[in-house]
Amino acid sequence: MEIKTAPHRPPATPWGRLLLFLVVLGPVTVLVLLPIGLGLQRYVMTGDSMAGSIDRGTIVFERTVPVSDLRPGDVITYRAPSTADGDGMVTHRIVTIGPEGIVTKADAHSAADPWTLHPDGPTLPRVVFTVPWIGWAYIVLFHPQGWLLTACSAVALVLLLTHRWGRRRRPQLLGPTADGGDGTADGEVERGQLEEANP
Repeated sequence: MEIKTAPHRPPATPWGRLLLFLVVLGPVTVLVLLPIGLGLQRYVMTGDSMAGSIDRGTIVFERTVPVSDLRPGDVITYRAPSTADGDGMVTHRIVTIGPEGIVTKADAHSAADPWTLHPDGPTLPRVVFTVPWIGWAYIVLFHPQGWLLTACSAVALVLLLTHRWGRRRRPQLLGPTADGGDGTADGEVERGQLEEANP
């Protein structure tokens, strides 16, 4: 009986490890550390009010600027007034700026917001650039159903990797031998006959 083990993959080279490091940590560095170094704030679009220009799941990078630097057409983020339906942060486009305040509008809505913004401070965050899709990871993780989906995916991945690792380490038996035998069955019979002949 001959046993042939499954071939092992060659160990990862330093260049392979470097490439994996860049692929995994590169986006994290760009989306987290770089904005901090550039003095940018990050928000995730969780609604569809700006659909068409800033879709849901987009990460919005903003820089705090003086209110006097704002112009109509700028997209800003601010806390919605108490008269709004929600009390969270709102990212909308400036329509007009006047002595009575700032009027904003959602790109997906036909009418302007039913309130006038009166900034509490001398500055407001203004959108500098956006990165689509990446924010979906945040939306999924911080949604109650997202934790269940993430846990199930992690368990499935562990089971898959364990199954594949077990198959790699399991020896593979050869097919029919050169003398016409059929592998392990003949080998077991021959050993049994030898033991009977030599008690």
